[in-house]
Amino acid sequence: MKIQRKEILINHKSIVFMDYQKLADEYLSSDQIMSLKYKMTLVFRDFLKYKIWKYEKHKDLDYSCMALGERVCLNLAFLVAIKQFEIDIQTDININPLDFINSELRKGVSESLDYRRLVLTTVDDT
Repeated sequence: MKIQRKEILINHKSIVFMDYQKLADEYLSSDQIMSLKYKMTLVFRDFLKYKIWKYEKHKDLDYSCMALGERVCLNLAFLVAIKQFEIDIQTDININPLDFINSELRKGVSESLDYRRLVLTTVDDT
């Protein structure tokens, strides 16, 4: 297991522009990355349940060709999935990430229990 730094700082820009693959390579072993991507896939699919064709297009989790809304959903899925590794995630988000996504994606994300837990954890930590 990689242990260089155990804290990830998330702000409003990183919700959109975060390179989850780079962060995963920095903090996690290859086995942990496989586990992370599996969990991310499940969460990402749940977030995109009202736009399942978008999930089919992006199920490889390659953010390079994603629209803004899907990329925000992918980064939120990363934040949900990384929690299993007990890495301290500090958030400094003064905007609602759901403001970046359209109504269908927003509905899928806001209905997700994983997103609700993420928001509760973030609120409890501040």
